[in-house]
Order: sequence, then C-alpha cells, then structure tokens
Amino acid sequence: MIKIVNVISDTNIGGAGKCLINFCKNFDKTKFEIAIILPKESKLIKELANTGVKIIEIDGLKDKSWDFKSLFKLIKILREESPDIVHTHSSVTARIAAKFVKDCKIVFTRHSVFPVSNFSKSMLGKAISKFINEFFSDRIIAVADAAKENLTDTGVAPEKIDVILNGVDKVEETTAEQKQKLRKKLGIKDDEHVIGILARLEKVKGHEFFIDAAKLIINEKKIKAKFLILGTGLEEENLKKKVKELGLEKNIIFTGFIENVKDYLNIFDVQVNCSYGTEATSLALLEGMSLGIPAVVTDYGGNSGVIKNGENGYLVPIKSSRDTADAIVRILTNNDLREYMHRRSKEIYEEKFTVETYTKNIERIYEEMEEEPRIKRINILDVIIILIVLIACIFGYMYVSKSQNIITPVNTTKVIYQVRTNETLPKTFDMIEEGTNIYDSLKNSCIGKVIKKEAVPSERFAYDLKTGKYIKTDLPMEETLDMILTIEVDAVVTDQNISVGDYIIKVGQEAYVKGKGYAGVGYIVTIER
Repeated sequence: MIKIVNVISDTNIGGAGKCLINFCKNFDKTKFEIAIILPKESKLIKELANTGVKIIEIDGLKDKSWDFKSLFKLIKILREESPDIVHTHSSVTARIAAKFVKDCKIVFTRHSVFPVSNFSKSMLGKAISKFINEFFSDRIIAVADAAKENLTDTGVAPEKIDVILNGVDKVEETTAEQKQKLRKKLGIKDDEHVIGILARLEKVKGHEFFIDAAKLIINEKKIKAKFLILGTGLEEENLKKKVKELGLEKNIIFTGFIENVKDYLNIFDVQVNCSYGTEATSLALLEGMSLGIPAVVTDYGGNSGVIKNGENGYLVPIKSSRDTADAIVRILTNNDLREYMHRRSKEIYEEKFTVETYTKNIERIYEEMEEEPRIKRINILDVIIILIVLIACIFGYMYVSKSQNIITPVNTTKVIYQVRTNETLPKTFDMIEEGTNIYDSLKNSCIGKVIKKEAVPSERFAYDLKTGKYIKTDLPMEETLDMILTIEVDAVVTDQNISVGDYIIKVGQEAYVKGKGYAGVGYIVTIER
C-alpha cells in the first residue's frame, strides 16, 4: 500500500480541486491510501468527504502558494502522517515542508498556464526557478503541453516533467423533456440556438469578447440565439453593465453560480472559451466534449491540446470577437459540419480525456516514484545551503532589476514617438498629465515623458480568415475612446533598433503603459527623430 498525502491551498472549487475530486472518486483503494490537507472551510471539504479519503484541515494556506505561518504546521502534520509521497497542488510551502520528512518523495502538479515574464526567462530567473522546482520536487506533472512549456521556459529540465492531461467523468445526457423544461425556464424559444461560456468571470477569461461576438451574431448575422454566461466572479457587474449598454439583455443570460452544470451543458449548441491570460486544460471543455458539443476557443494555453481545428471545433486568435463570431456562425449554419464535430468531440474525449485514463496516469506516476531510490530527510547543512542560495538569488534579482531600470544618458538621441491605446475610459484620459513620466507596465521602467495627449474615437480591428488581413470592424465601442500619447525620450539609436534600456521602440509593437493613477494597452504608431 502506497500512502499519498495531497496538499491543496484552494478555498473554492477550481480546476485543480475538480481534478483532485475526480481522482479520489476513482483511485485503486487496494493499492493506495490517500489523505488530503487543505484550508479550514474550503468548499472542497464537502466534495472530498464524499469520496471517503482522509481529510486534514489546517488553519492557514488559504489560496497561498507560500505561507510561512503554515510551514511548521505542515511539517508536524506530514511527519505524523509519514507518507511515501507528498503530492502538492500550487503550494510551495508544502513542497518545502515535505523536505523535512524522512523517506518522503515529492511531486507537484502545474495546473495553470500564463505568460512568462522577461525576468523568469533571464539567466538569473531560470536559475531561481530551476532550483526551487527541481530541488523541492522529485517529479513534476503538467496538465497540458503549454503548462510544460511554461516550466521549461523558466529553466526546468524537460525530463523532470510528465504531461498528464486532465480527465472528467462523462456528463449524463438529459432527456428531451428536461432540456425543454430548462429552455422554457430561461426563456429560450424553440427556434433559437444556445451558445454558452463556462468560466470564472475574470478579465483574462475574455467574457467581454464573447459579448461582442454575440452582438455581431445577432445584429450582423441575424442568427436567432441565446448566449449563456455561467459562473460568478469579480467582473460580473462590469459585464452586466456592458450587456445593458449594448442592449443585449434579452439575448445574454447570466446564470450566476450553478452547482450542477450538466443540465445547462445539455442545451448548448456551441461552447465557447475566450481565455487570453490563463488556461491549461479546461475541464468545462472536456465535459462539453463528452456530450459532443462543438467548441470555439482561443488559440491560447492548453486549448489547442483539447480542440483540434476543424474536427471538434475551431481555434481563433485571442481577443478577436469577429473571428469568434464567424466560427460560431459557421458551425450553426452547417448541419453536416455540426454533426461531424459532434461525433469527433465524443471520439476524442473517449480517446484521451476520460477520468479513468487520468486516474491511471496519476497512479502510474506514484508507482514509478515508489520504485525509485529513497531520499534522505533535509538536515541543517541543507538548510544553510538553501538560505545561502535564496539570499544570493534575492540580491541578484535586486541588482538585475536595478540595472534594468537605469537608462544611461550617454550616446543617446532625442526621439519622439506616439502610442495609441485602445478602448480607454474617459476618466483614465483625464488622469494623464502632460510633462509627467510614463512607464512600461511589464518591466516597470521609464520609457519617456508625455508631451501631448489626444483623445480620438475608439477603433477595433479583427483578423479576417478569408483575406488573412486585419480589418476594421463596425462594432461601436460606446463610452470608450482611444488615446494618442506623444512621448519624448532620450534613446539609444542604432542601425538595428531604437531602445530605452531593454525597451524597444518599434512601429506596430504592443505597448503596455502606465503612469500615476492609470494604465493602458496599445501599440506604437509613429516614430520621429
């Protein structure tokens, strides 16, 4: 019997929690003994308790990867449990604590995908990441190829990582009567299609582009449809306001938190995912695939590992409502295509994404780790080495950060360039003062001084699949404007580029700008010397 202690810091039920629940429902109880350490009052407790595994609540860890106050509590609990393997989910604290347990091995799962910062890709950043991830774990699980790429981009050795795709239970199909009852409850007519999105209502999940796509489908394409937004989150009020401003209250339905989404999935004709900032292997997409629902998703993170373009759905560029709308319409208006995608969705799910496949793959990792040589418990010399390395990393980071923010005035030329920001609120425009410094919000370095600001009507461009070009859309952006900021800076000018420190000034390049009280995203439009 192999004893496994899982540690998860989530207080709500997210993707990592659902994966853990699925595993606990299906693991081989003759081979493994499972215990779970998690924060008190976590919503996962009720779900996990139903699986029969041992639950250990801790006063701490709440949604924190690093929690010093919980470190010694974890060490005490883990020593008492004496597990063969500690499996952590987004908890560096647990990985460090497990190092103090005799004959214990450590595995952690990377559940997320997000843009890698420039520092994390630097030599120093990679050294820090490699040390933390490899010293404090014997094996690493990535839930998508994109998650593995995130890790290798920050210095982790690829041979240390196993890609294990998420799996879900097959969603039960509801009866025609049940579907009709729900449609009637939501006010969906018999001749209306249903397009749905299931994700936390957060900025990076791209709901605003889903709403804009709905407007295009209804107003331009004249498709009869209802659009369902399932879930809750910080952006809920902003999204509802946007829907009201666009006059789409009758077409877009906010369901709020849904305990059991299967009834809603059963009435979807198309499922949508608009993420652009974080996405690994979406469990909602997998559940939809088990029902044969075609999907339109952004080509971001792990989405391309789930949706095969033209087979079980379409991949579209991020932040492109036009492409999203076009792909949805293509599915809705072609019955043969929709039937093909319906069949392929089910086939791909059965091939790769069942909960049984996922569970067996996790069990395989545990069994392989059990056969590997035991490691010694951490001692005082290890602690001293760790402290020395961490102190060196901190001072190295401070030195690099300081050097990156220094703009050497030697051999520079006065350069004036313009940045156009997109879809800015008027109050943001009012906050900008001419004569003040402006900064690159990604690197926190000064990129010049604002010498002029101008407000112009907002414009939006989208990628046209037919022509392969970006075209101006007709979608009005009410109550927003574009800003044109004229910026003056002393820059280094060479035959290759114009730069301020490591910030390159180039026409067409995206610009992430900020100043006192404001921030914006746009692109560089002109350069003068």
